[in-house]
Order: sequence, then C-alpha cells, then structure tokens
Amino acid sequence: MTTNGAQACSIPAIPMDESDRQKALEDLKLIDSPQEERFDRIVQLTQLLFQVPIAYISLIDKDRQWFKSKVGLEANETSRSVSFCGHAILEDKAMVVPDALQDYRFAANPMVLGEPFIRFYAGQPLRGPSGHKVGTLCLADKEARDFKEHDLKLLSQLGKLVEREFTLLDKIQMQIETLKAKEALEKKSQELEKAVAELSAEKQNSEFLLKNIFPGEVADELRANGKVKAVGHERATVMFSDFSDFTAVAATYSPADLVEELNRAFCLFDGLSARHGVEKLKTIGDGYLCVAGLQGDPVEAGIKMLKFAQEILAFTLKRKVEVEAAGKKYWNIRIGIHSGPLVAGVVGVKRMAYDIWGDTVNIAARIQQGSEPGRINLSRNFQDLVGDKIEAEARGKMPIKHHGEIEMFFLQKIKG
Repeated sequence: MTTNGAQACSIPAIPMDESDRQKALEDLKLIDSPQEERFDRIVQLTQLLFQVPIAYISLIDKDRQWFKSKVGLEANETSRSVSFCGHAILEDKAMVVPDALQDYRFAANPMVLGEPFIRFYAGQPLRGPSGHKVGTLCLADKEARDFKEHDLKLLSQLGKLVEREFTLLDKIQMQIETLKAKEALEKKSQELEKAVAELSAEKQNSEFLLKNIFPGEVADELRANGKVKAVGHERATVMFSDFSDFTAVAATYSPADLVEELNRAFCLFDGLSARHGVEKLKTIGDGYLCVAGLQGDPVEAGIKMLKFAQEILAFTLKRKVEVEAAGKKYWNIRIGIHSGPLVAGVVGVKRMAYDIWGDTVNIAARIQQGSEPGRINLSRNFQDLVGDKIEAEARGKMPIKHHGEIEMFFLQKIKG
C-alpha cells in the first residue's frame, strides 16, 4: 500500500476516550499476535457472505491499524492516519462508504488512489469486553456498491461473533491470570508454611535451650517479661562437688581425653539432676554446683538432693574402677551439702545466667572442701532440715574460713 497523497486525505479524529480505549486494546493482548483460526474463519465467512475481494479485522493502535486477520490484503498494517477504520471507530454503528471517490474524506486517500484501490467500504465497530471500541470488522471492494439494511444487520451479527471471541479471550486471560495468581498464592502459602515450620522449629529449639538453661518458671518469666525478678528463698539446699586429686590425675591425660572424660561425667550429672528435680547451676572447672528447694517442700527437696548426690558418687566410684582397670588414673569425688537462705535470679544480657547468692552458697562450698574423697559431707543446718529421714555420722564442729566452726556429718544412708 502506498502512502502517496496521504497529506491530502482526511485524518481520523481521536476519540474522547482514547486513553481508556488504548487500555482496552492492550488488555486484549492481540496486537502483533500470531494468526488465529477462530478469527480467520469469521473473516472468510464475511468475504463469502458479501462476495467481496477484501475482508479483514482491523485493530486501531496508537498510530497504526494492524490486521489481526485478512483476506485480499498484502500488508499487515497501515498508518492510522490513512485508515478507513480510524473513522469507523468514531461511529456507534457500521460506517458505510458506497463510493470512496465521491466521499471528501477518502477521495484523496492513498488506499483509494493506489493499491488496493478501495471504492466501497463497510466497517462494523468492534468493542472489547470493557465496552470501548478497539477496532473494526471490515469489507471492501474495488468497485462502488450499495449496502442495504439487511446487509448492515448481517455485518453487525458478524461483528458480534468477533466480539464474542474478544470476550472469550478475556475470560481465558482471566482464567490464566487466576491460575497464575492461584499458583503464586499456593507458592506463597507453601513458602509461608515453610517459614512458619522453620519459625516453629526455631521456637521449639529456643524453648528447649531456654528450659535447659533456666528453671521452668524462670524461663516462662523471662519469655514473658524479658527479665527475671530476683527471689529470696529461706530454706534452699545447695550442693558443691569436685574431683579430688584432679590436677595430678588430669596431668596424665591428653587435653582431648581430659575434656571427653569430664564431659562424660558432667553429662551424666545433668541427666541425674533433671531426674531428681535438682537445678544444675554451673560447672566451675572440675566443680559442679546445683540447688534444690527453690520450689515446693524444702525437706522433700533436701532428700532429692541427697539421692542425687548418692548417684553421682556411685557413678564416680564405678567409673574409677573401670578406668583404673584399663591402666589409667581416675579421680575421686568430694561432696558437700548445706541448707539456708539465699537469693536466686538471672544476671547478664549477652550471656544470661541463672545463679544464686548469699552466705549459704559460700558455706556449701566450705562444707564440700571439708569433705573427704568418696564421702557426702553435710552441715548442721541440712541435718536439722531433713531430721530423722537420714542416718549420719557426726564429725563434730570443724573450722571453716570466715565462718568459725560448723558442725558436720557424713551421710550414712537415707531411711525408708
């Protein structure tokens, strides 16, 4: 198609709703799309029904008309400024030009004066699903001709077939978008489920670590408030233990073997403390510090502490026999238990620790130092706490640093 003389023809006006119309055209996603049989069938039917050499579906883009389907035309598009269809979309009904040479708008049009030499034209405006006119269903002839009322009705019905395809296309596109949205939602849902599962696992891990580091009620308070209020306890029981001759025995081990052996002992101690309801506080070198009686009956807590002490003593004696039978040295254990008032709480920010303070703690350490290897040493305070629930060997009063003399006892057995 030549564009010679285009300046002399009438240029189509721009519709008032041009921006919305262009949006409706873009939503169809048909511009520059591949050929489709469903549109070709309608164009071929149009040509056969009207017995014309040219029929096409034209979509009016910003500055061009593009042919979605065509019969009798070579070009795939023309300038919008020389298009008949640019005028047709301004109408509400079909625009008919019986003789283009007799119509001032098209007499000098290059499509009339040159290929394809259009003389007759009829164009039915096509509306997209939004109601905006996006193009036309057109027929053209190289000779002038009349177009009767029934021809207009027939062209209108054919136009509705094209619009039906637009609607189906819109529905298909909506289904595609819905499926894509559903897939994206499912993916997001899976990602969310994964994130929730990971967070849940992290929370469980955090809960596990929190409960391992702090007593249950303390962990709950710390989780709820971010801090723990220090609490005083009048009759708590504190136990210290350490390995006698540790330095001399440790010198016979390699560093790795020493750590492994200590870890074996302390892991067992941790398990036994949890089983007996005793709260492990910390290890200090080869020493082990724990407390009972921060909750519940102080006497019952004291008996639990004794049972725990008996079990770690039994383990150490048994392990000593096993190791020394293999030709290596092993340490013995000394245990001291004391009861009295103390304060318990959490200190630190970066590495928080649950700890206890007061003379009771210091005296418990001295009671342990006053013990003998393989024995459980008790203070008078603790003896008075548990009373006749145990049998103990009186040792008399013994001096301890900074506290004068304290009466001590070796545990013999727990009654009952």
